[in-house]
Amino acid sequence: MTTLAKCWLLLVVPLQLMGCASGSTPIADVISGVVSEQLGTANVAGLPHKLNPLYRYLRVEVAGRPTALLVLGYVDAHPQGDVEVWYSTSREVIKIQNGRIVGTTGLTPDWRLVQYPTAPPPWADVPPEGVAYTRLRDEMPGYHAAISDQLVAKPLAGLPALVLPTSLPHELASRYRWFSEVAVNNTAQPLPTSWFAWGLRDGQPTVVYSEQCLSASFCLKLQPWPVQESAP
Repeated sequence: MTTLAKCWLLLVVPLQLMGCASGSTPIADVISGVVSEQLGTANVAGLPHKLNPLYRYLRVEVAGRPTALLVLGYVDAHPQGDVEVWYSTSREVIKIQNGRIVGTTGLTPDWRLVQYPTAPPPWADVPPEGVAYTRLRDEMPGYHAAISDQLVAKPLAGLPALVLPTSLPHELASRYRWFSEVAVNNTAQPLPTSWFAWGLRDGQPTVVYSEQCLSASFCLKLQPWPVQESAP
């Protein structure tokens, strides 16, 4: 997709979504932001029961905030893996690569740019003893550039000790392969452990659920929606 086409999509599609707010189509039920105070005010009390099959959705939870959906705008090709660009109708953006957040716009804090000098291995190739890699990120507000996180990813023998959302029943969660990602050293405030569930969606192995934090106090639960996954 060309840069011009991407810009056109970001300008036109949010307007189309807002234009459906009258309830004329199922997509009118899409929530306008991830959380009311971080990404604007949600326009409905809960998630819709019917979704427009032409769109792909990402369910997002933040503690103490309304659950919401984002819509996939486009996918950017990248040597380390395609980058999915998810957005709200107010143009807040979450970018995801191989299940990991690699950029945000409109959140507090924002990770404006995330880079891996050496690409992390595919989840299916993470060895039992774990694997280490480095993440560099630029954070706002204040523009803290090139924050370096030394990370270690490890597979888990079973379920992590998490309070899972109602959208992820224990029976289903226990069938996934789970991974932790721990920051063992960094140049900023330490971040909580990230968690990733590996399963199948549309027949393809992928991250089907994750918990990731942009700061010590701002953590997101991310889940492709609706649930269609199974164990890999």
